[in-house]
Amino acid sequence: MNDVLDSRIPEETRRRVRDVAAELGYQPRSDARSLRRGRTDLVIVPTYEIPFGQLIQRFFDGLARELHVLGHTLVIHGNPAAHGIEGARAWGALNPAAVLVLPDRMSPEGVEYLTSRGIAVVAVGGSPVPVPLTLTVDQAAAGAAAAEHFVHRGRRDFAVIVPREPGVAELGLERLAGFRAVADRAGLPVRVVEMSETPQDAARIAAQWHAGDRPDAVYGYNDEYAALLLGALYDLDITTPKDIALIGTDDLPLCDMVRPRLTSVAFEPLASLHDIAAAIIATIEGAVLPDVALWRAALSPRDSA
Repeated sequence: MNDVLDSRIPEETRRRVRDVAAELGYQPRSDARSLRRGRTDLVIVPTYEIPFGQLIQRFFDGLARELHVLGHTLVIHGNPAAHGIEGARAWGALNPAAVLVLPDRMSPEGVEYLTSRGIAVVAVGGSPVPVPLTLTVDQAAAGAAAAEHFVHRGRRDFAVIVPREPGVAELGLERLAGFRAVADRAGLPVRVVEMSETPQDAARIAAQWHAGDRPDAVYGYNDEYAALLLGALYDLDITTPKDIALIGTDDLPLCDMVRPRLTSVAFEPLASLHDIAAAIIATIEGAVLPDVALWRAALSPRDSA
């Protein structure tokens, strides 16, 4: 039943046993396999206090399907507060084959704790410490793509939205850095505007701009924040893109649902989900692999910029 090599069981006997197992609907038990291997087939992804966005959620959904084909099960770990060594102990208690961790949930002590127990650590987005595999996402490139479009279109006074929410604020700062690098080369100013993902905060910012001294181009961090700003600007008769050009990121279906349609920075895949899953399995089996870039940033132009 286990396809053991060099088995002395005759092939005819193996065939008959398999036929009976099929008639009985037998399936190998995952817990029995775990006992034999000393670990489960789980691949743990720690969750956040703020739910994953649509782009990341689609990525993990697709990765879960590919890992299942390869005999592993992706599980979202439900304690959003766990991080560092505390998180490593919580994840390690499930005895997984691997843990996929975003940078701010990691620590050197946590990585050492997991690896010492034979649990592969895969970093998603970057890693503060060496790990067998890092799945990289160039967040700065998204901000740079937005800034390059604004400069090309002749915009000269920029504002960049940085989320207030923990967990995504760090991504906002990375995108800001990419935007600012392009603006600095062009000798153009960048205002940094903190915003919560609420209609009220979007309205507050729009009201300040309505009162005067408004930018002529805004990078709204992602599509949801940009869409909130788009609505708040509309309520105050600030025209997009005539008065303020606006760009989001992620290129969600939302971009074609709002008016004017929202220009966005898309993340286009550089590696197939099958290849990413195979790389994770290789790290579980002990390989140390070069970084795998998940996406590249590319502007998806519409009406708002």
